[in-house]
Amino acid sequence: VCKTSGSSGTVVSLHPLVVMSIADQATRYRINKLDEKYALGVLLGKQIGRDVEVMQSFDVCSDVVDHAWILNRDYLDNKLDQVSQIKPGAQDSWATVEANNTEGCDIVGWYAIGNIPTHRHVAMHTQISQVNESPILLMLDPSNEKELSIKIYETVVDISSNHSRTLLAEIQYTVKTTEGERIGVDHAAGASVSGLSAVADVLGSHQSAISMLNGRVNVICDYIKDVKSGKREADPAVMRAIANLVSSLPFAQEHTDTFDKKCDKELVDALMITCLATLTKGIMVHDNITAKSNVIYSNTVNSKKIRGLDLITTFARNLPH
Repeated sequence: VCKTSGSSGTVVSLHPLVVMSIADQATRYRINKLDEKYALGVLLGKQIGRDVEVMQSFDVCSDVVDHAWILNRDYLDNKLDQVSQIKPGAQDSWATVEANNTEGCDIVGWYAIGNIPTHRHVAMHTQISQVNESPILLMLDPSNEKELSIKIYETVVDISSNHSRTLLAEIQYTVKTTEGERIGVDHAAGASVSGLSAVADVLGSHQSAISMLNGRVNVICDYIKDVKSGKREADPAVMRAIANLVSSLPFAQEHTDTFDKKCDKELVDALMITCLATLTKGIMVHDNITAKSNVIYSNTVNSKKIRGLDLITTFARNLPH
């Protein structure tokens, strides 16, 4: 089924995000007590000549017939269509996550859980070849707890005795990361038994320090209020210490303009994000209503699809009074 590859010339660059996604799917199968060998998916990336860069992945559905995998093409096409809505032109001109990377992305291969490929993997590899003429196969073995066991295979056609057969040859790969992926990997690698991560621990310590500072400032404010109201006699040593502390702090009036600008900028950014989320949700609701109305009112609008204001007018006209 497989053999050791020589110098094939294929160079594969693998992003950590792909490995994390595959490991997450294997974990979900294990938690739900499902067979991990049925955890399959496709690899998304770009291929220029013999250089293959694997950037993302998602799981796919398959049917089992006579112990063989049958790829569900309808599910795959629907999944690609959903991904293309998030990243326009996913199948033809996908925009990558890197700002300086404008090459398109497409299906470059598929992945499975296991140690070595079998005849079942070769049969599935042949089905993926209908989407990509020369796909790669990534196999992850989660049973190896000592090291990350990842193997990548490419298609090799073996011709012997006037008969040709498809084999899978193992090839080498390198890991390629971006700054965002490194932050995510560090966050995931620092996960503890309690479910928190190293970043959460740091934020927790910062929160404790701020709470302690806030408590001490409140004690000073309460002391000054009691002195001004006559409830407590002023202690000169304490008052001098408070005066020295206040004098060492920067005056807020000197930084009022800078603070207002930064605060306004943060406020505008937050409002823009909220507005974008609201618009996105509205578009999704609009598309959902459009699809349902096209089915319900197709006969009442001359079997033509409704769009925009015509949809709203037709929908309001047909509402029960």
